[in-house]
Amino acid sequence: MAATNDYPVLIAGESGTGKELFAQGIHHASPRSVHPFVQINCAAIPKDLLEAELFGYERGAFTGARSAGKPGKFELANKGSIFLDEIGDLPLEMQPKLLRVLEGKVFERVGGNTVIQSDFRLIAATNQNLDRLIETGRFRRDLYYRLNVISLTIPPLKTRPEDIVPIARHLLRRASPRTDGRKIGLSPAAIDALQGYAWPGNVRELSNILDRAMATMTGEMIEPADLAFTRRKKPAGSADPGTIAMRQLQADTEKNAILKALKQTGNNKARAASLLGIHRTLLYKKMKKHAIDLNGKG
Repeated sequence: MAATNDYPVLIAGESGTGKELFAQGIHHASPRSVHPFVQINCAAIPKDLLEAELFGYERGAFTGARSAGKPGKFELANKGSIFLDEIGDLPLEMQPKLLRVLEGKVFERVGGNTVIQSDFRLIAATNQNLDRLIETGRFRRDLYYRLNVISLTIPPLKTRPEDIVPIARHLLRRASPRTDGRKIGLSPAAIDALQGYAWPGNVRELSNILDRAMATMTGEMIEPADLAFTRRKKPAGSADPGTIAMRQLQADTEKNAILKALKQTGNNKARAASLLGIHRTLLYKKMKKHAIDLNGKG
């Protein structure tokens, strides 16, 4: 629906949920797709340079300005779409200027006096509660109404666990050119671990976890031990069900490895420890931990 018209769109959601991808999707599915998709992060540009970034500047407008001047983002987005990310961080003094541009789609470059008209479609995104910013006087109510014509809210990843595995597999396919031809998959235990994790960083964290796994793994199947979050220590009493299941899986794997080594060596503790790559004293401690008796039964 958003792609079929030209009304402003406001996308809300936690950091890392994919707001920028939704904005790109709206643009590429719209009649404006053959024209530029221009984006700017309102939180990443110093506020004294933001006006020049948005509206451009003329020659000699300020110290360090290019000799030929520079077009701004709104000018570059003519006939296309402009995406203002982190709109909640837009400085208060810039908000009335943005409001005027949205109402008339005309502006002047910094240091210029020529009126420039641009036919752009606006998409904005925020991870903040704009209603709360309005109440505290940090965001203009009239600008909010101008931005929030079509409203989209992207729920956090933890509330849609059914999406975790399809997204993970998509990310793995996309990363295939970096894996030297290996077709990387997910083991059933890794899938359980992914679905049991809370994902405070949302899809961006999932992408990071998979990249780190592919950078350090040796085979073609991602296992729980390859997932960075399974190795993080949590305060006592804070483990989630996914973490508890992971600990049990790791314990069972360790116990089975010890039993197998003892069987292969005829219950010779020194040779079993050598086979496992640990000291014999540590082997005895682990046997006690896993209730394995001296005869190699557990």
